[in-house]
Amino acid sequence: MTEKTNSRQAIVDAAAELIRTHGVQGTSIARLVAKSGTSAGAIYHHFADKNAVVVAVARATIAGPLAALNAYRNRPASPAELASYAMTALALAPELGDLLAQLGAGAGLDDELGQQLRAEFAALRDSLEQTMLAWAAVNDVKAERVRGYSQLLAGLTLGYASQRVLMDGFDEAAYRGQAVELLKLPESN
Repeated sequence: MTEKTNSRQAIVDAAAELIRTHGVQGTSIARLVAKSGTSAGAIYHHFADKNAVVVAVARATIAGPLAALNAYRNRPASPAELASYAMTALALAPELGDLLAQLGAGAGLDDELGQQLRAEFAALRDSLEQTMLAWAAVNDVKAERVRGYSQLLAGLTLGYASQRVLMDGFDEAAYRGQAVELLKLPESN
């Protein structure tokens, strides 16, 4: 990696931590300078504004799931398996769920940022939909049976992340189990 790449990655990593702990609104360029060990000039060299940094964090956050979905497109997982993978990943890395919750809150408070984040997350939803349609084709399940399940999976996964943060006594295992069972519906007949 070049020094420029290292600087950009340090900014994105620091921004992710700040967003996770302080929210999008509580993440300032001054805090980002302090956390990343870079300068305001370095930040503005790589990013037009704070929203561009937040979008880069979102893009980095969904890069892993997108890569996994693309890598296994020829051996697609079922909707229930995808739900299990997604929620297990959040259980193993709760900071990821915290970050997703904060990105969602930031999107709700800033219309321009919200539009940009929705565009980023649309790629994940579309990749989930393609994976589910590929699974349906491989398993002789009519495509209509799984249409919309990508949105359901995204909603269940984000609901899991949100409830972990917001609900005392949230039964993570029961939620994961019920979500997986719910998404088994297109697998039966």
